[in-house]
Amino acid sequence: MHGYIYVLVFLRPLVMRAIPLLSLKGRNFFRRAYPREELDNIITRLLADHEMLYVSDEDGIERNKPQLDIAREICDEMPTMYEAGIRFGQNVIDVIIAGAEKAVVGTATLTSLDELRGAFKLSENIILKADYRDGILGSDPLIGGRAFLDLSRDVLDIGIQEIVVPHALAEEASRVKRDLGFTLGVFAPLAEESRMADLGIDYIITEDLGSIDGDE
Repeated sequence: MHGYIYVLVFLRPLVMRAIPLLSLKGRNFFRRAYPREELDNIITRLLADHEMLYVSDEDGIERNKPQLDIAREICDEMPTMYEAGIRFGQNVIDVIIAGAEKAVVGTATLTSLDELRGAFKLSENIILKADYRDGILGSDPLIGGRAFLDLSRDVLDIGIQEIVVPHALAEEASRVKRDLGFTLGVFAPLAEESRMADLGIDYIITEDLGSIDGDE
C-alpha cells in the first residue's frame, strides 16, 4: 500500500507598494492649496497608511528655487523621496540636509552624467528619475535621446540602484529591470496597480490616494 503526502503551498499575493505623490508650488501645495498650518494633519493622515512619501518640488524643478524649508518640515515627520530639481552634483547635499531619505535626480534638470556621478560620491541615497517625452529628456547627449537600456547601464555603473519612470516607460523599464536588476518605481494611477505588479514593478508613485485629496 502506497502512502501519499500532499503538500499544500499557499502563495502570498504580491502586494504593490503605493507611495503618495505630493507636489509643492509657490508657497502652497500644488493642486490643492493647503494652508501651512494644516501640514501636520496631512502628514499624520499619510503616516497612518503609507511608509513613504514622494515630494515633487515644482519650484525647484521649474525655477531652480526649491522649497527646502517646507520639505524639511515634511521630512522631519515622514520618510521622503524628494525631487528638488537637482542640476549639479553638489545640490544633492541640500536635499539630504533637508532630511530626505532619498534624493531624486531627474534627467530633465540634471546638467550632465558627470554631475550624477559627482552626486553619488556625496551621497549614495540617490534615485534617478527618467524624465520622458517621446524619448529620454536631458541636456547631456549621454542622457537625452538615449535608449532607456543604455542609460540604465550607465546609471548602474555609477552605483545607483533605483530608478523611477513615467507610466509611458513602464513596460520598457520592466524588461530592462529583468535584464539588469535594479529597484524600479513607476508614476501610475491606482487603477494600474495590478498591472504594474504583473510587470514586476517594485512600487508605484500616485496622486490619486484619498489621503491626499478629499475635503476633510
